[in-house]
Amino acid sequence: MRIYPKQIPNMARDILKALMDNNDVEVQPAKVEEARKDIGAVLSEFLRMERQLDDLAKDVLASRGWSSSHYGEARRVAAEARKVPQGDEAIEYVVNQVLEAMMNSTNFEEVFAEDHVMRKRIVDIIREHMKLDEEIETEVRRRLKNLEEGGRDWDIAYRKTVEEIRRLKGLT
Repeated sequence: MRIYPKQIPNMARDILKALMDNNDVEVQPAKVEEARKDIGAVLSEFLRMERQLDDLAKDVLASRGWSSSHYGEARRVAAEARKVPQGDEAIEYVVNQVLEAMMNSTNFEEVFAEDHVMRKRIVDIIREHMKLDEEIETEVRRRLKNLEEGGRDWDIAYRKTVEEIRRLKGLT
């Protein structure tokens, strides 16, 4: 699950809005911004964990003498070592953290809906925001269709193209 720092305020806003619009939670008008920040803090913490995982994966690559083409495997090793959930488990983890934050926050006046109802709404919003990463991946592969995947040239061009597209989309 990839979250970009610039997505966090919008994602938190969308989650809170969906929960409030469906009368799942009650937030006093004066506390809406703080409630949004509570949700954003959960997303930011997950992003921080992901960045630590990226650094640890780079260390695994270096310590094992692996090329960057083994980054995915190194990241999986790092995630297992740190017990950081990945994929669908990461989404479930973040949703559980959001629900826990709402229950413990004084900014949420009342929570009316059952967890499974709110969980579905939150997952749908997270998945919608994650489509951006899929769009970037598709665009990168389209641009690099003339290069052979897995080589050094591919790795370099891939990273540069991803950064360029992220910049164009205002994510960096």
